[in-house]
Amino acid sequence: MTAPTARLAPAAYLRCFPFDPRGMAAHREALRRFANRLGLLAPTLYFDNGAPSAGVRPQLELLTRSVLDGQHRIVLVPGMWVFSTDERLARLITSTFAGANCRTVKLPDRFVSIPRPRSGSGSGARAA
Repeated sequence: MTAPTARLAPAAYLRCFPFDPRGMAAHREALRRFANRLGLLAPTLYFDNGAPSAGVRPQLELLTRSVLDGQHRIVLVPGMWVFSTDERLARLITSTFAGANCRTVKLPDRFVSIPRPRSGSGSGARAA
């Protein structure tokens, strides 16, 4: 028997290529804060650091098995690009999750901290 949805921790999936020695700390923290804002438990993180979009991604495979086994009903992501840079493949993955009664929720842009250039740099360039 599966635990009620409210008691299941959401999943959070991150993929970074090339390898990120800091482990995408800003995205990880933003996903944790977003889960908290939604009233969810802290997310279980699945992270394929250094994995290209096309290729072996062991944590995505583990996440998919966990979703199909009913361990998660929500997957939080900073953007669908974490699944694949190919939109069709990213949609296929989220459709697989949906077929297992699991929603994929994209992090709103305002939750991700983007480093800004220091003021007074004299360059006149604006942060994008």
